[in-house]
Amino acid sequence: MPFFIDTSALFKRYQPEKGTTAVTRILEDHSQPLYISSITIVEMISNLKRLFEVDKITTEEQFQLQRDFFYKDLVTLDMTILDVTAEDVIKAEDLILKRYMKPVDSIQLAIALNMKSDDVTFVSSDQRLCKIASQEGLKTLTP
Repeated sequence: MPFFIDTSALFKRYQPEKGTTAVTRILEDHSQPLYISSITIVEMISNLKRLFEVDKITTEEQFQLQRDFFYKDLVTLDMTILDVTAEDVIKAEDLILKRYMKPVDSIQLAIALNMKSDDVTFVSSDQRLCKIASQEGLKTLTP
């Protein structure tokens, strides 16, 4: 069962909070393929930078360590990075036309839906997004 992991869930790996243990278990299992979108990379770095520059929760050194850990994980955890395609953008628009969604959420969900895998599990910490994913026919997991 492949896992498509959106940014809200993956973030828990680098900033400990409720759900970190569940996300870590999925990522370190190595028995199932892991997928993220290319926009997850930008979102992740932005969210980690926000903790340092805006929220003042972390230091610059912690930001650099979290960023380095994330990039190391991309390689060592063998995550497949899926680029956004025109088909994904069209699907994202269809999702938004059905109900309001944030643009990034619609693209993340569209990529997961377009994976052409019957058994993909959409992993997100956003309960509303998981509800929509479920309504669209995906298995979901909210860590």
